[in-house]
Amino acid sequence: MALKDYGVWVGKPVRVSSERAVDDPESPHIHLFYDDGKGGKYDGCKRASINVKSKSKISELVFWLIQDFQHPITEQLRDFDKGFNEIESQSGTIALDYIRGNLMDLSKGRVLPHDKPDAHNDIIDFVQPELQAAINRGAVVYLFGEPYSDKQGIHDVHMNQGSKGGFAKYNGVWQDGGIIMHFPDENRFSAIFLAFASQAVHTKEDSGDAIEGSQNFAEFLKNGEEPVIRDDQPVKIIAALVNPRGPEGQAGFQGRPEMVYLMNRTENGISLNNWSVLNKNDDAHIISNDIWLAPGEVRSVTMGETPLSNKGGLITLLDDNGIKIDGVSYTKAQAKEEGKLIIF
Repeated sequence: MALKDYGVWVGKPVRVSSERAVDDPESPHIHLFYDDGKGGKYDGCKRASINVKSKSKISELVFWLIQDFQHPITEQLRDFDKGFNEIESQSGTIALDYIRGNLMDLSKGRVLPHDKPDAHNDIIDFVQPELQAAINRGAVVYLFGEPYSDKQGIHDVHMNQGSKGGFAKYNGVWQDGGIIMHFPDENRFSAIFLAFASQAVHTKEDSGDAIEGSQNFAEFLKNGEEPVIRDDQPVKIIAALVNPRGPEGQAGFQGRPEMVYLMNRTENGISLNNWSVLNKNDDAHIISNDIWLAPGEVRSVTMGETPLSNKGGLITLLDDNGIKIDGVSYTKAQAKEEGKLIIF
């Protein structure tokens, strides 16, 4: 069972408070109060409840902060009015998916406990200052998750897939929570993404359930020590030509077609037979069996009839078992110039 009413709530952040271990040792939250122009029961505001501790055996959360968040969904967010906006949980929308949406480098996450003495060593120390900065600077906040039944706030502001046990019933794809903030004084977006360290890094395409044998984030991040070459990322997307010169697709076109450039990061040769490259709508270009990547080699893959949007999009690489190997995103501004490679 996925989330019932997934969406994004837009408002102005007003105040923020945190529950320490003395306040709630079992299921504490950071509470962000926001004004969506429609009133609310919290002194005229609505409330976002942000988990900072898991009830599972692995109680830590994973925290990602992207100070300069550049992604195709930010242009769409500008058009949303204040209030709650329901989103269809599928590719091609502004729905968030930590695995399929190419929102961030998962290996950059930090596993953090709920509440520890001293500064800069727990989840509250990292999240609350960012939310306070949004308040101080008059930011607009976009809160992704599920509204409470009374419509007075939002929760599930975290990854909503890859869970096991009793929480597996909430798994689904394209329904992850998160916090995106727009700072008008700089015309800059930033983003906070959160997951439970017990959630799986790889999930099934149809259900969002954990793929058997997948690491959870606690195992994957290895206490924050990023390996030089990740075991699950042997091939990287290093560049793409998404806007070729000339009228591509029309008679007489002789320029370079849309292409994605892949690099083997390992010391062994890799066959790309039946691997696939996906665009933002999850349309797949299946790689033929004649591409072999030698160690360190870069090869281009012609996208053929699987188009890459000039208005911003996603590019995702899956292996022959459908496991995500790499993923990138690009904006409309990056794709504007004809014939220019976008470097990732």
